[in-house]
This record gives sequence, structure tokens and C-alpha cells, in this order.
Amino acid sequence: MKLFNKGLLLVAIPGLFELLLLGILYKSQQNATQAEAWALHTKDVIIQAAEVREPILLQSARLRAAIIFNDATGLDKTDLWESVTREIAELRALVSDNPKQLDKLEKIRLAVDDYHVWTDAQSALLAAGKREELVARMRDPTSGRRVTAIQKLLVDFIANEEALDVIRSAQVERARYFQSIALIVALIGSVLAAAVAARIFSRDVGGRLAVLTGNARQLTKLGKLAQAVGGNDEITELDKVLHQTSERLHQAEATERLHREELEQRARELTMLNEDLQRQTQDNEMFIYSVSHDLRSPLVNLQGFSKELHHSIRDLHDTVAASQLNDKDKQRIHDIIEEDVEVSLKFIRTAVTRSASIIDAMLRLSRIGRVEYQAQDTNVDEIVQRVIDAMSSTIRERQAVVLAKAMPPCHGDPTAVEQVFGNLIGNAVNYLDPKRPGTIEIGVLPADPGQPNFRTYYVKDNGLGIPANYLGKMFSAFHRLHADVAQGEGVGLALIKRIVLRHGGKIWVESTEGVGTTFYTSLPVRSIDRAASLTAQGESSYG
Repeated sequence: MKLFNKGLLLVAIPGLFELLLLGILYKSQQNATQAEAWALHTKDVIIQAAEVREPILLQSARLRAAIIFNDATGLDKTDLWESVTREIAELRALVSDNPKQLDKLEKIRLAVDDYHVWTDAQSALLAAGKREELVARMRDPTSGRRVTAIQKLLVDFIANEEALDVIRSAQVERARYFQSIALIVALIGSVLAAAVAARIFSRDVGGRLAVLTGNARQLTKLGKLAQAVGGNDEITELDKVLHQTSERLHQAEATERLHREELEQRARELTMLNEDLQRQTQDNEMFIYSVSHDLRSPLVNLQGFSKELHHSIRDLHDTVAASQLNDKDKQRIHDIIEEDVEVSLKFIRTAVTRSASIIDAMLRLSRIGRVEYQAQDTNVDEIVQRVIDAMSSTIRERQAVVLAKAMPPCHGDPTAVEQVFGNLIGNAVNYLDPKRPGTIEIGVLPADPGQPNFRTYYVKDNGLGIPANYLGKMFSAFHRLHADVAQGEGVGLALIKRIVLRHGGKIWVESTEGVGTTFYTSLPVRSIDRAASLTAQGESSYG
């Protein structure tokens, strides 16, 4: 039998018993509530009957005062009789379910009406000035019986209600007593039903659950599981799953051991490859340094000999001018020197200067990997302001507006960080569009919850922009887009990319040709493990 069916039986049997007890309790609660309602109703009737008596007594007092003071002013008021009529109507509504009380109330109403007519007649005599006749009537013993009759009727009416109140109060007590007995029986019955259900559950299910729990604990320790529990319910199925999981875990452990050994082997191979790559990188840097150093010597010679040739050409001009050659030959020699030799020397000097600049750029690239950075908390605001101050003349010349927002500090080498912002701000100024006012904005993006150790700074301009097909080459050495706009060798962005990567950050660019360019660079805000950072972010940058 499935656990669901067992649970239904365990719940249904005590549930039926509890439902019966709840029915009894509910019925007793209804009886108690009804009895209390009738008891309160009786008290309301008694109070309302007393409300009828007060106006009658008040009218009697008014009439006697009017006779004494010979003043009928207050006797013509109708509010008192209206109040009596209203109180009787409310009393009739309260006893509408009791014919005996309704009959008594009707007698009370007739007596009140008779007294009303009698008092009106006495008021008329007083108003007509027949006070002596009125006094004689008041001395008649029958004149006071009307009020006494009304009071007796009310006393009899209230006595009947008080008798009902005694009966109904007794009913309330009995109902409350039975309600208490029912509540106690319900509580005891619920506890007994729960105890029986718990006993059945512990005997049938609890023992097998204990075995299942032990198997689960053994499974967490990869230990040996106990024998499978009997039955055909969900506990049995779960125990089978635990045994199957245990087998698979042992198989997975063996597989994981093989994979771990393979990973360790791959790690050793990767370590060897990294060491080999590091040696190759060092060899490449030494090669670049050596080649650059060796190329300088012939370049210096070329530059020196070109200067010697330039001086010799002036001597040659002087010699030709002092010679006996005719003017035509002199002019021909002069044209050859100026148009061929001088132009060739100019190209040689330009090529030598360009080659020297390229060699210097190669040396800077090779040195970037060898420079030891002194990482510390670096004030980016001060660095940016220092770069802007250094370029103030160029900024004024370009009539550009530079807006530097407040930026948090980063953790890096101050000189290297200044190189990064100097290059980015310099490029933004140099490549502004001369056809419109230039605007440059330097700021920081909101913190990224996924990268809490990094801040992303940006340099945004509205300059010439970069074509989409050229964005992938922006950080490669010796690639220049607007070579006619600004001088350089095309290694600035390659240099700052290596600087940013060595700090564990990344750099990328977004641009629209003719609209403007934004360079983004993420730098650490606190000391971090560079190897872990490179693993998390990758050695490559966007763009």
C-alpha cells in the first residue's frame, strides 16, 4: 500500500472521531449562544418596560405642580406622550414573539391612553380658570388610581419577564456546562486520536524510515548501505534510489580519480608550456632589444653621412659657382643637385627619423613587460587633472571643452595609470573633428556587482570616430587610422593595453564614425591576485 493511502487511513479514522466531537462542540456552542441571546433579550425587555413608566410619573408630577402654582403652561407639551407612544412601540417589537406579554402590553397601552385623556381634561379646567373644581377632582380617590393601575400593569409585565429571565439564565448555565464538557471531551479525544495515529505510524513507517535515514547518512560518507527495506511504497522506492546512487557515486569516484590524475598531468604539461612561453617571451624581448640596438648604429651612420653630404653639396655649389663653366652647365649642375641629390637626402633623413621612431617604439613595447610596477592606492582625479593641465595649451588651441567627473581611486602603479589616461585623453584631443566644437568627458561607470574589485573608467569624445571594420585593429602596434591628423608611430594603444592587462584589467572601445569614440578601461580598486584576475577576465580585451 502506498504511503498516500496509509496516510489517508491514519488521518481518516481519527479525523472522523474528531469531526463527531467537533459537531457536538459546535451544537453545544450554538445552544449556549442562543441561551445567552434570549437572556440578554429578557433584560432588554425589562429595561424598555422601565422606560415606559418614567414619562407617566413625570406627567403626574407636572399636573400636580401646575395645580399648586396655578400655571398650565407646561401641560400643553406633546413630547412626553410621543415619547410614551414610541417606548410602547419599541416594547411591542421586543415581545412580539410572546402572546401573553403582548396582551399585557395592550392593557398597558389602553391604561396610558385613558390617563392621557384624563390629564388633558384636567389641563383644560386649569386653563379655563376652574382651579377649585380641579382641586376637588384631584381630591377624589379615584383620580390617583389611573397612575397606580399603569404601574401595577408594568410591575406585572416586568415580573413575567423576570421569571423568564430566571429560566433563561438557568438555560445559559446548563449550556455553558455542556459546552465545557464537550470541549474537554474533544481535547481528550483529539489527543487520543493523535496518539493512536502516531503509534500506528511509528510501528509501520518509523522503523523503515530509520533504516532509510541510516542509509542516507552512509551515502554522504560513501560508506556501505544496509540491506534494502521491505514493502512496496515510496520508502522502498527511495531506498532503491539510495542504493543505486551509492553505486553510481562509487563509479563516479573512480572516474573522478582518473580525471584528477589526467588534470594533474595536464597541469604539469601546462606549467612546462608556460615556462617555455615565458622563456620565448624573454627571448623575443631580448631579440627586439638586440635588433633595435644593432639597427641604431647604421641609422646613426646614415644620418651622419647624410649631414656630411648636405655640407658637401654646399661646397659643391660654391665650387661650381667659382668654376669657368658656362651658365647653362652651371644651371644644369644646380638643378641636378637641388632636384635629385637634395630631394634624395631629404627622403633619406625622413626614413632615418621614421626608422628611429619605430625602433624607439619597439624598445618601449619590449620594456613594458620588464617594468616592475609599484601598485598602491592611486588618486585618479589628481592624475586626470595633471594630464589635462599638461595639455591645456593644445586643448585651448583646439577650443575643446574637457569635463572630468569625480572618480574613485584605483589600485595600481601611478606612473603607469597616468600613461593610460595621458594616452587616451591625448588621442581624444588630437582626433577631434575641426568642423564642430570639441567635447571630451572623463568619468566612471556605476559599480558592477559581478566585478566588485574593479571600476570601469571611460574617456568619451565627439571626434572623428572610427570605422567599424577598423575597431579590431585599434590595439595592434603600428596601425594608424588618421595618420594625417596627428603624429605618432601607432604604438600608444598597444602600450596602454599591455599596461592595463598587467594590472589585471581590460580595455575596449566603442565608436561611430563621424559621431565620436569612447574608450573604456577597467582597473582594480584594491589589491588582487593578478593570476586569479586574468583567469576570471581572460588575457584579451574588447575591441
